[in-house]
Amino acid sequence: MRVLLTTPYDLAVPGGVNRHALDLLETLLRKGIEVRLIGPSSAETPEIANPSIHRIGRIWVGALNGARSRVTLDLGIGTEVKRLIRDFRPDVIHLQEPFLPTLNTFALIHAGGARTVGTFHTYSETSRGYLWAWPWCRWVNRRLDARVAVSASAREFATRWHPRPFAVVPNGVRLPDAAAMRPSRAAGRPVRVLFVGRADEPRKGFDVLKEAMRRLDAETPGAFTLDAVGPATARGEVSAAELSAAYAAADVCAVPSRGGESFGLVALEALAHGVPVVASRIRGYADWLDGTGTGRLVTAGDAAALAEALRAVTAYAAAYAACADRAREVASRYDWNRGVERLLRIYEGAPVSNDEG
Repeated sequence: MRVLLTTPYDLAVPGGVNRHALDLLETLLRKGIEVRLIGPSSAETPEIANPSIHRIGRIWVGALNGARSRVTLDLGIGTEVKRLIRDFRPDVIHLQEPFLPTLNTFALIHAGGARTVGTFHTYSETSRGYLWAWPWCRWVNRRLDARVAVSASAREFATRWHPRPFAVVPNGVRLPDAAAMRPSRAAGRPVRVLFVGRADEPRKGFDVLKEAMRRLDAETPGAFTLDAVGPATARGEVSAAELSAAYAAADVCAVPSRGGESFGLVALEALAHGVPVVASRIRGYADWLDGTGTGRLVTAGDAAALAEALRAVTAYAAAYAACADRAREVASRYDWNRGVERLLRIYEGAPVSNDEG
């Protein structure tokens, strides 16, 4: 089987959709599947210096669903996409965020006899964009043979406007080796709080976390420290290895987004490293975190509640250790190998039902 993956987002910039596409690529390659990934990239980074990745298209920077996004809207890539498909002759073309032009558009136009699968990542509380883009989305939808959503909330959002069957295949995680797991928390040192994401996007709630940290420091000076990783933070963007080390060094991961999240890959990666999570009680997080015993969910935008939860999760050693153990167990349910088995069945033509997932 030959599989062609696409992503419309700048591969040089970390993000949930690209993490999904890159991890899917690596998992398929390890299973012996012949696979290629095509997408735009503003720079050659070690993670995408891979012969199975083809960089294509100029990049446009703008706001999508409350986030600063870097995507290709290059109308001049049609001939190159056609050539890539002709030369590779894929059995399956798997598009990430299929409604985003232009790379995905040309892939659908030139798909030929390949089976087309689209994975939908978006969840939003509003749908204004879908109203004006309805004719375009309908054109895309009719050309997809199968539709996948990364969460129940993403499926709900997609079916609100496109009532077709969607399988749920969640974002996956590559479980770290034992050496990369968070060691037991040492007593007596400050609690390390980790934030991963774009600090300059209001949607991510970094300002809420900073206020929560200020409150904690006012109550117990020096008892909590913040490690922020990502664009517009002191550390900035880091490599995959450095990010794994940041998770392993953390005592708790704060995910204070205000909304517009369909899953929460940062939370899953933290759990995979044995790190409890304090996250906002929004659809994309609560759908799979609620009731797992891996941390706490708090009202989005409430700095006082966030501070209280960060203190409560790390206050008692025995309860904290049990929480960390459950974190690893919950993350194992999202091992990429499980998700890929579902996708391979869809690639082979298995029917998709809204009852799945």
